Amino acid sequence: MGLADRWQVRKLRRGDPDACRRLVADHAAKVFAYLSWLGADRELAEDLTQETYAKAWGAIGELRQVGALRPWLLRIARNEYFQARRHPRLELLEDEAGQAVADGAPGALECIEESDRDARLRRAVRRLEPPLAETIVLHYFQALKLRDVASLLGVPVGTVKSRLNRALADLRTLLREEEGHVQERSRETAARTS
Repeated sequence: MGLADRWQVRKLRRGDPDACRRLVADHAAKVFAYLSWLGADRELAEDLTQETYAKAWGAIGELRQVGALRPWLLRIARNEYFQARRHPRLELLEDEAGQAVADGAPGALECIEESDRDARLRRAVRRLEPPLAETIVLHYFQALKLRDVASLLGVPVGTVKSRLNRALADLRTLLREEEGHVQERSRETAARTS
């Protein structure tokens, strides 16, 4: 964490609302993504992201390592997620407003191809054993250092390293299998249309 982040934590501890808004702006997307990877649907991830920030705002004085702000937020989010799973809430009414997608946006084909690769990778990660998937998400998608992943999960760094090695090997296998299925379906579709 840089000097700016340390200054932000000091402001948060003094109750500065601008620092709180900046905290949310800087980390909300990562917290939301992590909750989604854990298995929260969109509505639950949004709710838990808000609850994470409410808890963080109230507990900022408990942050021991000023340099570990994002791992600390993710730990709060993780606890909120598992708490929600233990004690399910009533379903909330769904928001019917959809998001508009611009047709013909520059680079649309590249976005579709990248989105397809992302979707295949996400499916493969979801097929991993939960401890392996969570370790992959925290280290690669949340860009946390190994020691921060270990601290968040409450395991030694060596365990994180072995989980990453095993997860990457499993992912290679799963992605090869899926690629084989995609090619097989393409050949079947081509055969039917000929």
